[in-house]
Amino acid sequence: MNSNTRSQIQRSKDLLSKFRGMIKESDINLALSDEVLICFIHARKYDVHRAMKLLNHYLRMIKNYPDLKNLHPLRVKHVLDKGHFLSSPYREQNGCRVLILNLRNWDLTTCSLEDMIRCVVFCFQRLVCEVETQTNGLVAIIDVKDFTLHHVGQFTPNLVKKIADIVQDVFPIRLQGIHIVHEPRIIKILVAIFWPFLSNKIRSRLFFHGQCFATLHQHVDPACLPSDYDGSMKPMDTMHFSNVFAEKNYSQLFECFD
Repeated sequence: MNSNTRSQIQRSKDLLSKFRGMIKESDINLALSDEVLICFIHARKYDVHRAMKLLNHYLRMIKNYPDLKNLHPLRVKHVLDKGHFLSSPYREQNGCRVLILNLRNWDLTTCSLEDMIRCVVFCFQRLVCEVETQTNGLVAIIDVKDFTLHHVGQFTPNLVKKIADIVQDVFPIRLQGIHIVHEPRIIKILVAIFWPFLSNKIRSRLFFHGQCFATLHQHVDPACLPSDYDGSMKPMDTMHFSNVFAEKNYSQLFECFD
């Protein structure tokens, strides 16, 4: 073990000790593992005071939305099986994971917006178990081809706020970019509904590409994108989330909050 590795290990131990001390002085009464605490520390760039604030936000979220607890694979399997959540097996140029939310052919009779929200949280929990993703973050691509007014109508103010709460300053994952593709004109309605709930940071990381994948490639290396977006990889239907993150490797990291 070289001196740099020893130094990093000692730094992690010191940060964990300080974080646990802050938790002990608070009213949090949960048995939180070192692994889950490190997620919050990494998400706030080793600033334990900001990590503590993030942890409190996360606890408030699961208190406000108890349906987001106990998210075992079986609860979201029907959504994953439909191919709405995809992940590239390769990271983009900055080391971020690439998560694709494919809303093409979204059948609301078999998969509700609430189902989608639960699956987003499940995928976030699975992604953040990777140390490299904790450090480098996540890039999301949302494909809204064939989106209709009926889909837009599902986004009530309460659910819009719930989604906004999840993606900003609550979950221990660094969302580095949100890229919308194939957006029809009616998406402007949905963006207008979401806009008041979004922080300036999230607004600055939201990009609309339409049918122009050249602009998407300016942000995300095509080497990690499916051929559907003029990338070098195979089509999207080969990138099911479960193919990259097998169910047998499901992590129980966040079960301490249940």
